Amino acid sequence: MPRSNDDFLTNVPGTVYLIDASHTLQDAAHAGQQDIVLLPQPSNSPADPLNWPRAKKFWSLCLISAYACIFSFGENNTGASWTLISEDTGVSINNMNGGSALNYLLLGFFNIIWIPSAMKFGRKIVFILSLLVLCAGSIWGGLYHGVAQYFISSALQGMGTAAYQALIQLTIFDVFFAHERGRMVAFYIFFQQLGSILGLILGGYISDGIGWRWCAPIVAIACGVLILLFIFTFDDTMFPRYRFNGVPIIESADTVKPTKSDAKAKTENSLDNEVSETGSITIDEEIPPRTYKQKMALIHYYEDDHTTWLQYFRRPFYLFAFPNIVLAGIQFAFGCTAGIVTFNTISEIMTEAPYNWSAGSAGLIFLAALVGNIIGMGIGSLSDWVVLVLARRNKGYKEPEMRLWTYIFPFIFGGIGYFTYGWAATNGDHWMAIAVALCCMIAQQVSLTSMATAYAMECFDGISGELVVVLAICSSLINFAISYSVQPFIDATNYGWAFTFFGILVSLAVLMGIPMILWGKTWRRNCKARYEKFLAETGASSH
Repeated sequence: MPRSNDDFLTNVPGTVYLIDASHTLQDAAHAGQQDIVLLPQPSNSPADPLNWPRAKKFWSLCLISAYACIFSFGENNTGASWTLISEDTGVSINNMNGGSALNYLLLGFFNIIWIPSAMKFGRKIVFILSLLVLCAGSIWGGLYHGVAQYFISSALQGMGTAAYQALIQLTIFDVFFAHERGRMVAFYIFFQQLGSILGLILGGYISDGIGWRWCAPIVAIACGVLILLFIFTFDDTMFPRYRFNGVPIIESADTVKPTKSDAKAKTENSLDNEVSETGSITIDEEIPPRTYKQKMALIHYYEDDHTTWLQYFRRPFYLFAFPNIVLAGIQFAFGCTAGIVTFNTISEIMTEAPYNWSAGSAGLIFLAALVGNIIGMGIGSLSDWVVLVLARRNKGYKEPEMRLWTYIFPFIFGGIGYFTYGWAATNGDHWMAIAVALCCMIAQQVSLTSMATAYAMECFDGISGELVVVLAICSSLINFAISYSVQPFIDATNYGWAFTFFGILVSLAVLMGIPMILWGKTWRRNCKARYEKFLAETGASSH
């Protein structure tokens, strides 16, 4: 990695002192008895999600992962019945794919509504409202007839489902420390993909059994259960970290260096063994203990957050001038492509000659995708370990680009998966070839999306809410085009050439990790002034 004179300074957004190898940071909180510095540094407020007991943290993670699983299940549980639905409703396959494309478009763009609302009024209310919208769209999804009603149902489902493309990542970054985030994002994406796989498997049997019109209402029932769980068990993770003078939003501009800290006092609570007592931050307790009713409030609003809803709305569009974020968004988008192109084609491939499988059997092939899902989650977790190893070799300093060395895995899996899937379908090869290809494609999807998300949010974690909107918009634009074009492309050529083309696009997106490794820090340095202006609007400081 190219080095400049300030390689070992943290005056660049995203560059942080993560490994206290010399144990000289006596006043900084560490992870247990380890040399890992906790970033961001937790306050001593019991309301701080970073201070929550591990059980509470993982309940929140499991709840939002279940949210992702159900949403993804609803997005995919009609895939194995695609041709049957087309015949029953009179909606052509091209129009079916068009409605699917509209859904994907709204998955990203509606986050310009959801995320500003989550930043101003809390994560909880957005989780609940998005569940209500999806519930309405799912009920309609079991009743529609004709093209117009199908498109309206797809639009409603897209608006409701949109939040899971961005809000979950934001919530994870609220609750977990920097050295944990890669595997926590991979954990959530595992359940998101599990929902897709279960949707494609069980959706076929629902169609063969009680009928495809029950696919969407089942999602509505699950949404109702989740709404109750969020209302009565979910403590909002939004926290006014900017109030605590000793706890910066990000560690840059020499905020964390292997020298004596400006903070003098130590926290009294042990943070459930997550934070060692080797150091802490001097702060004033500004948030009194809360009752259960206050914790379960639907809306959380802090008047001293100087950023308006409109500023949160506008800010993501300025971030398209940040190269690190845009390239990560493109990688995130092409990482999501695997699920889209297989969803749109698996029914047509497996229910026709030479396979002639039933809708239920066609869905079973996605058991192979479950294996790929596990592999992808493992790679996402591996990236956390790679970052720690490289930071130790870099005198304790972590660069977000260190995570990108693990891109080699999605590059290999993506190339094998797309090429094999397309040509196996074209040549009518044994179904195991398609299964292996699915495994590789999903391993690529889970690993690439989790690492691209973690990278982007580590670069500018003080604006993580706005940043995830950019990732979602990039995904929507690219996958809207792919979803709309996949069937005409196949009709004009064949599965082999179509998937070879998509595989090349995915591979090129992954290869963009090379210039990101080479020049990513320079780009972050160049964006520092604008980034600090965003932080100043909130009332925070990057120092």
